[in-house]
Amino acid sequence: MEPFLFQSKKGLPFFSLAPWKKEFPHLQVGFSARKPQEDWSTCNYALHVGDNPAKVIYNRKQLSEALGVSFASWTCGEQVHGVHIEVVHSDQRGKGREVRETAFSDTDGLLTGETDILLTSYYADCVPLFFYSPDLDWVGVAHAGWKGTVAGIGEKMLQNLVELGANLKNIRVAIGPSIGGCCYEVDEKVIQPLRSILQSDELKPTIAKRNNHSKWQLDLKQANAAIFLKNGINPQHLIISSWCTSCDLDYFYSHRRDQGNTGRMVAWIGKKERRSS
Repeated sequence: MEPFLFQSKKGLPFFSLAPWKKEFPHLQVGFSARKPQEDWSTCNYALHVGDNPAKVIYNRKQLSEALGVSFASWTCGEQVHGVHIEVVHSDQRGKGREVRETAFSDTDGLLTGETDILLTSYYADCVPLFFYSPDLDWVGVAHAGWKGTVAGIGEKMLQNLVELGANLKNIRVAIGPSIGGCCYEVDEKVIQPLRSILQSDELKPTIAKRNNHSKWQLDLKQANAAIFLKNGINPQHLIISSWCTSCDLDYFYSHRRDQGNTGRMVAWIGKKERRSS
């Protein structure tokens, strides 16, 4: 069953992570959607794609209101397809929410143990990775394109949580909507690093298979899943979306499908104050 369920609030479409919403109701976790048949700026949440900054900020404020979170909590990293991770403290809350230059520089992963900080990350085919440690009550989000995947952004996020005191076997990981193996054609320079990370028998057809053009159809979601399992994540604590951002035109922007002229979805995770029983 697909874990990222489509819904709409106050006219804004998005996906919520249903299993975590049920198990951990104090978490805010989700992934935005586009509005079908409308200009891509309507639900673009990124400041780096040439859109009017005032429109982007308006979109962010509207989504914050629909989610019932404070826009002041919206916190960003400036993504570079790398593996740098920042731990966000209360005095850094809101970095990058209105001005791109104030975001955490050169950062593709964010972690926090604070409440009322909404960690955000931006996508148009790359893989959103969500993290939660029930032991620590810490949350995280990471941006994993193929470069970040083979460079180890997912593994590094786990290492950071473990160094903070998390029990690896209890860490929850969710892999969100991204381009699927059906649509993501790559060459050998992308596949070779994966072979180095995964044993040859782990590079299964569900991860990558040759096509009729002597290239590869790569499923980055499944590649990240294999890396997480290799690094000790409990299979029962790993969730994988089946949504393809390239196939599903009505819901998603796709850099590859739209030839770069497109908006960005936002992935978010944060914590509300727990309600006393």
